[in-house]
Amino acid sequence: MSEDIQRREGDCQVASLNSNLPQIVCMDCRRNRKDELKGIWQSWDKAKKTHFWEKYGDVAQLLFVKPDDAMLKAMVHFWDPTYRCFTFNEVDMVPTIDEYSTLLYYDFRDPLKILEAKRRFLGTLSQFDGITCRYSESQ
Repeated sequence: MSEDIQRREGDCQVASLNSNLPQIVCMDCRRNRKDELKGIWQSWDKAKKTHFWEKYGDVAQLLFVKPDDAMLKAMVHFWDPTYRCFTFNEVDMVPTIDEYSTLLYYDFRDPLKILEAKRRFLGTLSQFDGITCRYSESQ
């Protein structure tokens, strides 16, 4: 898409801009005010959240994802700050929310995932296996 726009409208990069990336990049992934943004999001009522979601999609759900530092360090080598996209050889890519969802192993449509640690599921498991619950507990 960005390549098509470049062909149609020309390169929007300033001619005098040097976009060479340094060999060593320092990244501070915790500099943003994530807690403040979470507080704003949580203070909104359902109508305001719905309006935001209709306008911007699932981007607010990124507030509730813990970033994988190793993945970010690997990806930063391919980031082109001039065009604000990832560049792999001659291909420019900008991930969608769905692609971020796949990369982060997180379903943004279901933000409230709760694991109940003490829940016993032997009864359901034994029904699935076709054995009695008493037998599964003894094993």
